[in-house]
Amino acid sequence: MSGMSWGWPARTDDLAQHPLFINGRLGFLSRWIWRFFSYRLTRAGHWFIWPTLLFALFGSTSLDIQAYVIFVYAGILWILAFLVAVLTAPRVTVHSTHAERICARETLPVDVVVLPLRRGLNIDLHLLPVRLPFGLRANPAEGVALPAGKPGNPIHARLGIYADRRGVYALQGYLIETDFPFGLFNAYRIHQQPRPLLVYPRFTPLAALSLPSGYRFNPGGVALRAHQGDSFELLGNREYQDGDNVRNIDWRATARMQTTIIREYSQEYFLRVGVVLDTFVPEEAREATYANFERAVSLCAAISDYMARQEYMVDIFAAGPNLYHLATGGNLTYLDEILDILACVQSNPEEPFTLLEPEISQTLGKITLIICVMLDWNDARQQFVDYLAMHGVAVKVVVVRDEACTLDPAVAPWAGGITVIAKTAFDTGVEVL
Repeated sequence: MSGMSWGWPARTDDLAQHPLFINGRLGFLSRWIWRFFSYRLTRAGHWFIWPTLLFALFGSTSLDIQAYVIFVYAGILWILAFLVAVLTAPRVTVHSTHAERICARETLPVDVVVLPLRRGLNIDLHLLPVRLPFGLRANPAEGVALPAGKPGNPIHARLGIYADRRGVYALQGYLIETDFPFGLFNAYRIHQQPRPLLVYPRFTPLAALSLPSGYRFNPGGVALRAHQGDSFELLGNREYQDGDNVRNIDWRATARMQTTIIREYSQEYFLRVGVVLDTFVPEEAREATYANFERAVSLCAAISDYMARQEYMVDIFAAGPNLYHLATGGNLTYLDEILDILACVQSNPEEPFTLLEPEISQTLGKITLIICVMLDWNDARQQFVDYLAMHGVAVKVVVVRDEACTLDPAVAPWAGGITVIAKTAFDTGVEVL
């Protein structure tokens, strides 16, 4: 995964996802040492270990100086502190609640209820999340201190988990610790509470979206879109003809006119839009290429959000390691479904159009226009856009790229025009597209 930090992991990190420990680069002993220094040893213990080693060094040089006496006292203190920490782990129960979805670069508030049990030394308790996957970090990093509580009385606390990037995560649990009474070692207990968390891509809502002219509409309107029994607009009444729906008979007018009269309604039309996400990122690509892909995902989220506010129907297509096609024709609140896909989609080291074309071809007759969010403009993407245009679909092309494209969009033979969004424009906030 691009963007990983190779620094020493935080005590809240999940070692299984950290670069230093992935694929067994560091063995069991290194993991045990990391956990000992991160979980068991307190900050005061990290400082006191150096004077202890210094006393041991001077005490081992000569028995005449008797510096070993100080080392013996320090060693006894270390042994007592370790035994107390091992034997007096906090005895509490932990229950947490939080939202299942947030946006990237936001902090997830987690409400935690800690219930001290009657047996156990539960003094100066401290709470923090543990085994956080890569992309999440505790906020604050040191966790939160719990107020004193009596056994049987719940303690309420709130901590935060900051999401650096979009993705699908699993929160593993929480750690309760105390450094009472010596302050050298932590007595702790880990409470496993696996919970899913979906982090949506962060985006700037679009204020306006220019759509190509000449697109076709599809019949069906609200009734086809929502399936909630919405009736069409009434035009008037006329005499019954063979083939008319008997449900539309106006019985009062029929009795008055002494002939069968039906109600006639106008046919509503809706706009069905396809959004195609380019997922091609070559293997061993630079960090800037992955950043372009993340910006393209955020732009797809902004386009989908605009379509939801305009009450359009949206088909989203993306081909990463998995092929995604979501047709949002069943209800009026489909934005969450699209954002769920955009949170999961990953880059693809192979060109995605061989997978996308057969899937899109099945719905081209129903789609009004397609918005293509590309990562480059080259022959393959030109051919894909031409393929869509040949089927009578209006196409809008947006290229998210910070460096020059393979083919110059200004002179590319595409009548619809191409909008290029660089990093500076994206960071400023794209409100008009």
